[in-house]
Amino acid sequence: MNKLCTLLLLMLLNCFSPGAAAQDVNLMGKWIGILNVGGGQLRMGLEINHQQNRLEASLYSFDQTPEPIGLEDVILNGNRFSFKQESLQLQYRGVLKPAGDEMDGVLTQGIEIPLNFKRVTEFPVVNRPQTPQGPFPYEITEVRYPNDKSGGFLAGTLTFPREEGRFPCILLITGSGSQDRDETIMNHKPFWVIADYLTRQGMAVLRVDDRGIGESDPGSPEDTTADLVTDVQAGVQFLRNHSRVDKRNIWLIGHSEGGLIAPMVAVADRRIGGIVCLAGPGVPGRELLVEQNRLLRKAQGVNDATLKWFMPLFDDLLEVVLNSEPEQPASMMVEKRKALLAKHIVKAPVLVKLAAGQIDKELEAMIKAVDTSWMRFFLELDPQPALQRTRCPVFGIFGEKDLQVASKQNADPFEQALNDGRCRAWEIKIYPELNHLLQHAKTGSPSEYGTIEETISPEDKAAWDEMEKYFSESLHQFKEGQVIQ
Repeated sequence: MNKLCTLLLLMLLNCFSPGAAAQDVNLMGKWIGILNVGGGQLRMGLEINHQQNRLEASLYSFDQTPEPIGLEDVILNGNRFSFKQESLQLQYRGVLKPAGDEMDGVLTQGIEIPLNFKRVTEFPVVNRPQTPQGPFPYEITEVRYPNDKSGGFLAGTLTFPREEGRFPCILLITGSGSQDRDETIMNHKPFWVIADYLTRQGMAVLRVDDRGIGESDPGSPEDTTADLVTDVQAGVQFLRNHSRVDKRNIWLIGHSEGGLIAPMVAVADRRIGGIVCLAGPGVPGRELLVEQNRLLRKAQGVNDATLKWFMPLFDDLLEVVLNSEPEQPASMMVEKRKALLAKHIVKAPVLVKLAAGQIDKELEAMIKAVDTSWMRFFLELDPQPALQRTRCPVFGIFGEKDLQVASKQNADPFEQALNDGRCRAWEIKIYPELNHLLQHAKTGSPSEYGTIEETISPEDKAAWDEMEKYFSESLHQFKEGQVIQ
């Protein structure tokens, strides 16, 4: 869930700014280095040009996005090289080796991480073997439809088998953050992979750009999960009016926050055929975020003693945000933050006490990240009531190595809610080697997502075979009247 780990992943923007005067040393060209972060590695690239006696440079994180990060204050002073990116609070300082083809340095973004560069001829090519390649044995249509509640329009891609007739249709719901119709992340396009697979199996599939992304109309900074529910409802209505969709068999597949939204839509619309929740939350947002933060920090190498001290502080920070007025003066939040740190720092390990100033800066960044309309709503959102009231078939998939929506925390409550409620047909699967993106993973850390070539599910397609089997069985049960809504 992208919004939930913004404090732990590198933020990537596309901008371009001139730097300071170039020296006689020729740095022009491409450089590559490895950044060890979050228990994994990120391949970083640096492209430097001389323009009118100035250095200009762009930074790349190949395992996160193909887009360059424009750099500022690009300076070479003797053998010392540096740059900044103010909006990301990022800076780099390095020393060029005598041969001129290597530099050793440190990247700072909250914490200092060693990053050494070597000159290369070409940047690496990211391999994504599961990304669908044409020609396609199905029809592809670009669509646009209104959300009458928001007043905006949503745009997406609708795929159909080439045969005549009406087809069961799947609407895909993205995870948190602003996602395009393919749910593109780190050069992976999981929703395109899903749509391609299911359309080849005889189903129509609609995947949609989120508000303000791609060709969909902008949303509002005040949007919450409840607003996104109305976008899905608008998509369902669009499909019911489509001449080639079997309106009795419209399903929802939601990933992460989408797995939270799908039951909310199904509760309000008993005509939904069924839902599939991929890493969908089973506990309230606040509980999920605390555990997610603990697991991600542990994956980054934070020791148990520090985690034992920090997690109550983090939970109290969420309490401070929830109990504060959204429009309160900034000075009041500063006072609350410093009082919170003073309360907890007395119990901190010795090394943590020595870093109190840095921790205060981190808390300040955290408050900015969580003090939003979406996050406030999410922190208090409990998925249990919607799951308990869901009547249609439910298929839940979790990855045992998921650090963002941990299976140990969420799978049992998810299933218990279905068991205690009105659902008559459900199945929960936990796959031991899969992460939050349902990739085979070693650690499950988000920093690993981009280094994995597969986009979603194992090559033996066990997860997809289970899903297809469940679709078929559940649709058959509906037709035979075995499942009562």
